[in-house]
Amino acid sequence: MYEAKQQSKLRKRVQLAILMVAAMSILAVILYMTLQPKGSKIVTVGDSLPQIELLSLEDEKRTLKAQDGPMLINLWASWCKPCINELPLLNEAQAFAPEVAFVAINMKEDFDKITPMIERYDLTMEVLRDEELAWKRALGVQGYPVSVLIDAEGTIQRIHHGAYTEIDEILEQIAEISS
Repeated sequence: MYEAKQQSKLRKRVQLAILMVAAMSILAVILYMTLQPKGSKIVTVGDSLPQIELLSLEDEKRTLKAQDGPMLINLWASWCKPCINELPLLNEAQAFAPEVAFVAINMKEDFDKITPMIERYDLTMEVLRDEELAWKRALGVQGYPVSVLIDAEGTIQRIHHGAYTEIDEILEQIAEISS
């Protein structure tokens, strides 16, 4: 009898815990949905390249367009160790795929953080700044780095979360968008 009461109490505690986890999950989804800017849509594979205004290192406005041809867009930050490890690899891959535009978009950092990275790794790819974190919001990004592969028609073909660690992986994915 004592064991039956203990099992009943344990069962109720487990049920309560499951209910609480479910309620917290629902609350998290609702909170996330309400915090998204009105009219914003998270882009995904198959969507068109979002028209987001960025800044060049010379403070000139620049919007990436489908006419720019196939491209690999990389979102990065100087404080992100995987991003920094990935930059030289992307720079090297660009030499093997001149038909693809490589664009490194820095996430809301000042020149004193960006310039040393460009110089340290002798980056030849275009480096732009996203002062509004618009790309981060457009992709629903939670962490960096993220690379977006766009085909010649301006359609997102792949979104790669996390750092590339092998040049072959980059070149294989580039071959898919540039053929």
